[in-house]
Parts: sequence; structure tokens; C-alpha cells
Amino acid sequence: MRPNRPLLLDAALAGGACVLDLAAFWQPTGSAADPWVPLFAAAGCAALVWRRRFPGTVFLVLLGHALLAWAMAPVYVPTLGLLVALYTVASRTGPLRAGLALAAMSGPVAIAAVTERASAAPADRTDALVVAGVLSSLLTLTVFGAGRWVAWTRRQRVLAAERAAADAVEAERRRIARDLHDVVAHTVTLMMLQSAGAARVLRVDQDRAETALDAVGTLGQQAVVELRRMLAVLAPSDDRPEPTSAPVGIEDVPVLVEQVRLSGRRVVLAEDGAPVPLDAGVGLCAYRIVQEALTNATRYGDPERAIRVRIGWCAGTLDLVVRNEVPAGGQVSALSTGRGLVGMRERAASVGGHLTAGPDGDRGYAVEVSLPIGVPAGPPAIAAAR
Repeated sequence: MRPNRPLLLDAALAGGACVLDLAAFWQPTGSAADPWVPLFAAAGCAALVWRRRFPGTVFLVLLGHALLAWAMAPVYVPTLGLLVALYTVASRTGPLRAGLALAAMSGPVAIAAVTERASAAPADRTDALVVAGVLSSLLTLTVFGAGRWVAWTRRQRVLAAERAAADAVEAERRRIARDLHDVVAHTVTLMMLQSAGAARVLRVDQDRAETALDAVGTLGQQAVVELRRMLAVLAPSDDRPEPTSAPVGIEDVPVLVEQVRLSGRRVVLAEDGAPVPLDAGVGLCAYRIVQEALTNATRYGDPERAIRVRIGWCAGTLDLVVRNEVPAGGQVSALSTGRGLVGMRERAASVGGHLTAGPDGDRGYAVEVSLPIGVPAGPPAIAAAR
């Protein structure tokens, strides 16, 4: 069995307080009662062993011990043990109990002043009374203040930990909300385009309609897989299923581009520079930003103009650009949630990157993002430009 370290420390503290108390505040007289004073002092200080568990009770025991000593053995004034008990109450209990303990210390302070006056010369008794009373009061207030400061700092640490936990929960909720938005918005947009295209050609080209409907089914299955992956994150750790597929990353951008092409939109994907391994978080961030940017370009861009995606590998950074043409007089779709651009900026900032989005030329609109290349975490991302 491992020893109880706090209990051992408090036992050592009780023994040290007893010895120092006797050395500083006991004046042996040579009477027959002197041998009993150390035993009396040890009996009182022994209560300090339980000061952490019962701070209020231990303080009352030490207070009664001090008052009893003054009544039975005026040559000994218990002080250090009582101050330790006061500190414990001040640092480990609420303001009300701590304040009551401080008020109760007026008795021992008065006893210390009266005892000092009694031991002084007749001409110096008044000065001794005042000096002893002031010093005892200052010592008591200092110990009490130290205890309350410790209690305040402990409370601040608890509040900081609670705030950090709440911030972590909120950040995770925002991350999951962004993922859900990206998956649902992208997939639903492409499914609507495919189904609309199938409806247009159903009577004149059944093969094209069948291809479009197959694409709708494939997109739905992919969305289900993505949703299962995210919902698994929300499950308790003991109930989480084993991952069935690797997380998406920058290497999956060509799949996104192909999905948009199947919807009938023209997409040009280009890559500059030599690919390097990416940190998993940066790779996922890049994938989600391109996914959302493609969704917006498909939704709001001119369907007669190509969407251009560029992946640039630079020294220490990954640069992404998604550009599309906006149709003249185009209006924002009613399906817009208003979270896409905000989510992309938050994603970029979460890995230390920077994102800008806005008009580019007369009718162009571009999303540009620069992400830091993190610790290598896998094989090179995209092998060739398309």
C-alpha cells in the first residue's frame, strides 16, 4: 500500500509546529507542572494531521486548546498550531467560514497581548500590551490573507480549466458543424444538378439519364460514409467503431473534381511544384476548403464557363485557388446557409493558414488560401497535374 503523502506531510508539520511553539512561547517555571506542558502541546498540534479533511473542526480544536492553555498554564501560549489551522480554514473553505475563523482569532490575540503585558516590567506593561496586540493582529491577518490568496488562485485555476474545457467543446462543435455543412452542401448540390440533368434528358437520352441517376446514388453513398465517420467522433470512446477508411486529404481533390464534372460542369485542375507529404490536419483542411469552394462555384458560377482549380506547392506552403465566372445578374441560391465562407476562413486559421475570397476581374470570383506544410505524415499527395 502506498503511503498517504499529504498525511505524512501534515504529521511532520504538526511535529515541527509543536517543537517551535514550545521553543518560542513556553516559559518553564521549574514547577511540577512543567513536564506536562509538552504533552499538552503535542495533544493540540496532533489535530493538524487532519487539517485538510476537517479544516473547520481542526481550527475549533486548536482554538479550544489555546484558550484552555491560557486558563490552565499561563506560561505557555499555543500560537503556531493555531495559525496553521487558521491558514487551512482560510485556504480551503468559503468566505463565511473563513471570516468566522478570523473573528474567533480575536480571543487568542487578546490572550497573547495580556500574557505579554503580564511578563513585562510594571513601567512597560502598557507598551508591551500595545506592541503585542498589534504584532499578533498583523501576524494573524497576514496568515489569513495568505490563505485567502491561495483559495483565490485555486479557484482561478478551476475556472480556467472549466473555460478551457468549454472552449474545447465549443471548438469541436464548430468543427463538426463545418464538416456537416461541407458534406451536406457539396453532396446535395451535386445530387440536385445530376437529378435535374436526368430529368431534362430522360425522354430523349435514357443512357445519359441513367448515368446521372447512378451518380446521384454514388454521391449519396459517399455522403453516408462521411456522415458515419463524423458521427463516430461524437460517440463515447468505448463505443467508437474502428475506422473503415482513411481520412480524406489533398490527394482526394481529383475525386471532387470528377464528381463536379459528372454533374455537367467543366472543371480544370492544375498543379504547380513538387508535392510533399502533408500533416493530416492540413490535408483535411485543404480538402474541405476545395470542396466548399467547388460547391459554391457550382451553385453560383456561370454554368457555361469552366471552374479552375490550382494546387501550388511552394517552399513551406500549400497554395490553393478556386476560380469561377459569375453569370451576369446572377443571384445567390436560396439553398445558401451563409456558413460556407466563414467555415473556410475558420478552417484555414485553425492550421495557421490564411484565406481570402472575393471578386477577381470583371465577372470572376476567386477563393485563395495559403496553408503551412506541417510535419510529414504520409506519401506524396498528388502525383500529376490534370
